[in-house]
Amino acid sequence: MAKHSEAQTDSEEQSGGKKPKGKLLVVVAALAVLALGGGGAAWFLLSGKPGDHAKAAVAVPSGPPVFVTLEPFVVNLAGESERYVQVGIDLKVADSHVPDQIKAHMPEIRNAVLLLLSSKNAEELATLGGKNQLRVEIGAAVNAALGISAPASEPGAAAGEAHAAAPAAATHAAAGALDVLLTSFVIQ
Repeated sequence: MAKHSEAQTDSEEQSGGKKPKGKLLVVVAALAVLALGGGGAAWFLLSGKPGDHAKAAVAVPSGPPVFVTLEPFVVNLAGESERYVQVGIDLKVADSHVPDQIKAHMPEIRNAVLLLLSSKNAEELATLGGKNQLRVEIGAAVNAALGISAPASEPGAAAGEAHAAAPAAATHAAAGALDVLLTSFVIQ
């Protein structure tokens, strides 16, 4: 066995130690591929139409978040049993101009939320998924009352799309509810 390992060592020395250089070459090639891939990905993400960057900048609200607290809702739930829900709702809005819009449309907003809540049953609202679905539906109802009809799966997406698509002069009117927060929730 000793002769066999000496023969291998002699052949490696004669070949000039190509195995370590071969590994080094593979590592360098792999690093080059990763660097090119990362550079390509960065170019793809950063390049685009100049308007895309402007839309992204408009969609991000500046300054601290603004919240509007709605008076609590107490509503009889749908179904055979005599059950009701009491819900406290805060709306996260894009800027300080939106609360004025919400106050101007408060009867429509309260009507939409009351009708929505009264159409639910206790089993739907008892789960986390049910509560999150309710948040989405309340956001859509609030934005619809404000005249924002951007379809979306989440309140934040609806307001963000409408906000990004609005011209600069109409930005405040189209901002709407970015998120719906349930601050209290009791089913009895």
